[in-house]
Amino acid sequence: MPRCIDASPSLLRRWHAGAAALLWCALLVLWPAAWADAAPPTLAQGIEQRQQGQLALSVHTLRRVLDTAASPAEALRTRAELGASLLQARRLEEADAALAAAYDGLEGQDRAAVALDRGNVALLRGWPDIAGRYFTEAIVLAGGDPRIRLAARLNQARLLPIAQRQEVLMALLQEVASQPPSAAKTRWQINLARQLRQTGVAGQAPAHAQLVSAREAAAAAAPAQARLLSEALDALAQLYEDQGRHDEALVLTRQALASADGFPPGAAGDLLIQLEWRQARLLRVLGRAAASLAAYERAVRQIEAVRLDLPIEDVDGSSSFRTTLQPVYFGLVAALLNASDSAAATQRASYLRQAIDTVELVRQSELQDYLGDRCEVDAVKGGSATVIPRGTAVLYPVVLAERLELLLETADGITRRQSPMAAPRVVALATAFAGELRNGTPGFMTPARQLYDAVLRPLEPELAAQGVHTLVVAPDGALRLVAMGAFHDGARFAIEKFAIATTTGLSMTNTSAPSTAAGTMLVAGMSDPGPVVTKLSPVTVARLLGDDAADRLAPGLVASRSVRALRALPATRTEGTAASLDPAGRTRALREALALPGVDQEVAALAGILPGRQLLNASFTVDRFRRAAESGDYQIIHVASHGVFGGSAEASYILAYDDLLTLDGLQTLLRSDAFRRNPIELLSLSACETAEGDERSPLGISGAAMKARAKSVLGSLWPVADEAAVQLMARFYQGLVPGPAPAMPLGKAQALQRSQIALLRNPEYAHPFFWAPFILIGNWL
Repeated sequence: MPRCIDASPSLLRRWHAGAAALLWCALLVLWPAAWADAAPPTLAQGIEQRQQGQLALSVHTLRRVLDTAASPAEALRTRAELGASLLQARRLEEADAALAAAYDGLEGQDRAAVALDRGNVALLRGWPDIAGRYFTEAIVLAGGDPRIRLAARLNQARLLPIAQRQEVLMALLQEVASQPPSAAKTRWQINLARQLRQTGVAGQAPAHAQLVSAREAAAAAAPAQARLLSEALDALAQLYEDQGRHDEALVLTRQALASADGFPPGAAGDLLIQLEWRQARLLRVLGRAAASLAAYERAVRQIEAVRLDLPIEDVDGSSSFRTTLQPVYFGLVAALLNASDSAAATQRASYLRQAIDTVELVRQSELQDYLGDRCEVDAVKGGSATVIPRGTAVLYPVVLAERLELLLETADGITRRQSPMAAPRVVALATAFAGELRNGTPGFMTPARQLYDAVLRPLEPELAAQGVHTLVVAPDGALRLVAMGAFHDGARFAIEKFAIATTTGLSMTNTSAPSTAAGTMLVAGMSDPGPVVTKLSPVTVARLLGDDAADRLAPGLVASRSVRALRALPATRTEGTAASLDPAGRTRALREALALPGVDQEVAALAGILPGRQLLNASFTVDRFRRAAESGDYQIIHVASHGVFGGSAEASYILAYDDLLTLDGLQTLLRSDAFRRNPIELLSLSACETAEGDERSPLGISGAAMKARAKSVLGSLWPVADEAAVQLMARFYQGLVPGPAPAMPLGKAQALQRSQIALLRNPEYAHPFFWAPFILIGNWL
C-alpha cells in the first residue's frame, strides 16, 4: 500500500504491545537456534507484521525471507517491503539501501511505489529537493492508480512553505472528494485535514469538514475502518483542543479510546499513547488532577509496552523522543510531583519514588533515541541492584517549563526541593556558562554562582546533614553541557566540596564494586596522525583548513594553548588552504593540525603507573587495537586521540592512526566473549570533545561506555589543554593504585576530584577551562 507521510503531531505508527523488549532483543541474537526447526518465514508474514505494528519482527522476518529468496523477482519485492518496514521504523539509512536495490530492478507502478517510499526517506532525512524528484517520478509512473498519485501529491504538499500549501491542499481536496468511498479515501481526508490544520486559521474550517466526513465514512464502514475511525476522532479532538474547546475535545478523545479498545494487540499503540496523553492534558486544564495523573500513567505504560517498535525519528527528521515521548514522561513527572504536595508522608514517598523511576525511563528512551538502537540500552537496563552507600547522593535535576525540580536520593530516602528558575532561563544560563568554560574566557564566575544557587544551594542542608562527599548527577537537557564541579558557592568550587560523577541513569549503570584494584591497562595514543587524515569528511577538512579557518578560532585560553580538538589550524602555520594545496600538501597540513605532542608524554607517564600495553601512533591501528582489546586482558582501556561526540551516534567517532573508530565500530571491536565475562572497569577518552551547544552530544560519552560494555567512562565536555590533560591523567591513575598498607586506592570519582583540585590550585591551571572538562560517567566506585 503506498504511504503518505502523515502530518499528525506524532508519526509513530502501529507499535507492537506484545512481549517484553528485552526478551525480544535476546531472541534477535539467538534466532538461528531458537527458530531452527520452525517453518520458513514468508513475505506475507513480514507484511502482516508491519501492518500490525510489529516493526522489529517484520524487519527480522523480511531479512530472513530475503536470505532464501527463490528468484530475483522475489528478492526485489522482498527488498521493497523490507525498505517499507525500515522506513516505518525510521531506520532511514537501512531503508534507503533496501529501497534503492529494489528501485533499480522494478518498473511501472511497482517502481512508482518504491519511488514514493524513497521520497519519504529523503523527506525524513531533510533532503527536500531529492524527495520532490522521487514524488514527481511516482506521480508519472503511477498512471491511472490514484493510490500512488494522491499519496505522492499529498507528500509533495509538505515540501511547500505554509503560505503556499493551502491553495494546493484545497485543489487536492476536490480531487479526493471525487474518489469513490474506500479506506484510502478516508486516509487521504485525515491527511488533508492534518495538513490544513497547520496552515492557520483559514485552514480550520476545511480541516473540520474533512474530519467530519472521514469520521462518518469510517463509522459507516466499521469494523473494516475501525482504525481510521479512531484516527479521525483523534484528529478532530486535536483540532478542538487547539481551539480551546476542552470539554468537546475530551468527549471525542474518549470516543476514540473506546473505538481503539477492541483492536488487536499492537494495532493501536500510537493512538493509545496520543489519546491518553491528550486526555491527561485536557483533564489537567479542567482541574481534574487525579484523573489527569491516571491518564499520564496509562500513556507511559503504553510507551513502555511498545518501546522496541518506536521509530527513532519523526516526520521532519527530529527525534520522536523529543516530539512525543519526552513531553509524556515529563507530564507524568510533573503530575506526580504536584500530587505529592498534598499527600500524606507515606504516599508522598511513593509519588517521589515513582517520579524518579519515570525520570529513569526518560533517560533510557533518550539514550535509545541517540544511539538509534533500542536493544543496546535494554541490554543493560536493571543490570545491577543499586544500593546508594552512606556519604553518596544521587541528584536528578528536572527542568520543567516553569521551574527546576531537584530530586535527591540518598540511603535515607528521597528529598525534593525546587528552584523558581523557568526552563528558558536554565537553558540560557547553562549555555552561557558552557561557552565561557569551553573557550576559557574570564566571565565564568557569574553564571557559576547563579547555577550553584539554583541547583545545589537548596540542597545544602540535606547534603551537610547526611555527610555527603560524593555527588552522582543525572543531568537534564542543557545542564549536560556544563561541568557541575565548576559551580561556585561564593567561596569554593563545588569540586572542592564533592567528588562528582555523572550518570545517564542508575538503571543503566553497573554499580558493583571493582573486581580488583586498578588492574592492567591498554593505552592507545596518537600524537602524529597517519592515513586517518584521508578518511575525514569534507566538512571536517573545511573546518580545519578552510579559507576562514583562522577567523573561526575562538577567543580566550582555547586559542592560545595546544588543545586536543578538531579545530581550525592557524593561518600562520601553513602556506595555503584546502583549496590551494596539492594532495601531499593537504595531508601535511592536516597532520600538522591534528598533531597532539602531549600524547607521547601521557603514554609514557601512564606506562609507569599501571602494567599493560601501549599502542602509540603507527601501532595504534584499528586492527591492532581490536586484537589487543579482544584479548580480555585489560580492565582499563585508555585512548588519547582526537574524538568528537555529536548529536547522534553516527556523528561520533575517535581517530585511530589509520582510520575512524565509530561508536558502532567500538561496539564491534569490544564484543568478544572475554568482555562479556569481564566488563571493562573504565574506558578513558582523554582527547574527545562534545559538540558545542548540542545538549545531546554528551550522551555520546555514555553511548561509548554502553557500546564498549564499560562500567565507567572518563571523557571531556570540551577540548582539553594538552599539558593539563597529561598531568590530570597521570594523577588520576595514581589515585587508583593502592599505596603502602594500610592505604587503600581511591574510588574513580574521588581520584578525579583529587586530580582536578591539584590543577585548580596550580595558578597556571586555575581557570576551570583546564580542569573542569573531565567528567566521569557511570560507576563512580
